[in-house]
Amino acid sequence: MKNLPRDVSDFEKMITQNYVYVDKTQYIYNLYATGDTHHFLSRPRRFGKSLLVSTLKELFSGNKELFKDLWIGSSDYKWQEYSVIHLDFADISHETATELKLSLGWALNSIAQQYAVDISQAPTLNAKFSFLVKQLAQKNKVVLLIDEYDKPVLDHIENKERAKAQQAVLKSFYDTIKGLNSYLHAVFITGVSKFSKTSIFSGLNNLIDITMASPGVALLGYTKSEIEYYFKDYIDDFAHAKKRTVTTIMNEMEVWYNGYRFSQEPTRVYNPYSVLYYLKDKEQANYWFESGTPSFLIKLIQNQYDALEDIKDIELSVQSLGTFDITHIPLIPLLFQTGYLTITDYNRETKKYKLNYPNAEVSESFQTFIITALTEHNATTVERSVSRMVKALNSNDVDAFCMVLQSLFAHIPSNLYIEQERYFHSLFQFLGNLLGLEIQSEIVTDKGRIDLVITTNQYIYIFELKFNTSPDVALQQIEDRRYYERYLISKQHIVLIGLAFNYKKKKLTLEWQKKLIQ
Repeated sequence: MKNLPRDVSDFEKMITQNYVYVDKTQYIYNLYATGDTHHFLSRPRRFGKSLLVSTLKELFSGNKELFKDLWIGSSDYKWQEYSVIHLDFADISHETATELKLSLGWALNSIAQQYAVDISQAPTLNAKFSFLVKQLAQKNKVVLLIDEYDKPVLDHIENKERAKAQQAVLKSFYDTIKGLNSYLHAVFITGVSKFSKTSIFSGLNNLIDITMASPGVALLGYTKSEIEYYFKDYIDDFAHAKKRTVTTIMNEMEVWYNGYRFSQEPTRVYNPYSVLYYLKDKEQANYWFESGTPSFLIKLIQNQYDALEDIKDIELSVQSLGTFDITHIPLIPLLFQTGYLTITDYNRETKKYKLNYPNAEVSESFQTFIITALTEHNATTVERSVSRMVKALNSNDVDAFCMVLQSLFAHIPSNLYIEQERYFHSLFQFLGNLLGLEIQSEIVTDKGRIDLVITTNQYIYIFELKFNTSPDVALQQIEDRRYYERYLISKQHIVLIGLAFNYKKKKLTLEWQKKLIQ
């Protein structure tokens, strides 16, 4: 079998060293067949962006031999050699704006030396870049490939002044591209986020954004048919080793790693990083999520917690979903761009996108992440607490359940929580979703809304949450409005639980009352 390309983003290495390459060259061909040559694409981390840029580098360098067994190798693509400037900001130091300028200058010098061009006398960074492009274009037009364009900004997003300084350097540098159009054959820029054009790309009016457009739908990520074709041997080996069927393996992969949708089109793709690790390790795990979560997300979640209240099935317009500025980063669009939310539906009448978690990996991991961010417990503590809560519910030990709940919520810093019931509704719901039990929330009845219902094999728990009052009030509401009536025909015992969160003497406490109905 060919090697699995885990953490391999070099196209030449992948082809020459016997790695599995999922052929995306037809998508690349179609991308440029329209006549458009300047493109921008944002996708979540570890989604194959660097491999795509590396593929474009070899394609535009005219290395036809590498593509002989791929789709484009037998197409009518007109092979031509261009000078390629490839900048990867993951490899360019950017601790300060000054360091970014110097490191970017060094990167340009290195590229110039490869082409035997001397740019050392150019007085500024932008002058070096402009001179290099013009010199290279004397032989043939230039292709500019920029990977992780936003990394210098994102790495400092918690320090707004430093992020703005990095942004200013990048904006000035990218503005230079506009005056070089006649020397450029193609431009391809990629990154994780999508900052507004005015903040970074104000001069690039001809830059086509394919992030949510048809050409970019399946350019990155794996489709189901691609997995079945390119990884058939690995799936068969997996099935044999674990004594499972191919169907069950494909179904598990779909539940845990599929679901990413980036446009109005219904095409969904699998997370390539998780798929490769799943096939190698032959077990389900949260591979992509555990490979690293941006630290700035914790601050954003803490500062914009109310945005998470309706995180499931939230609807946003393409304008709201599309871009943002570093002076104000809205949480939900950022979660979409970074891969924690994805499109689940598109309403052509309202022109709005519905968002949700893409799959079980993200749903499970991100909700744990939210709890850790807001309670300041680590993931191990949260997981251990969840296990104890499940055990308590299965044995109808309401007191044990509530004591664990209290210990988790007691550590919420006072500066984080909002003194409103909906804050605790949302937090309790996130926690409830981690239990692995049947959960229903905000259930509409003719007499009101049931806050939360958790069902086990033997018990149905009906919860009512209140803030700054007594648990008796919460329990009485369940009884007065007879929230339990619809469940009386069930075989399980029905348990009513009134919860009351109170903040007294700078301390958050939880009190509860319970009642067994049947």
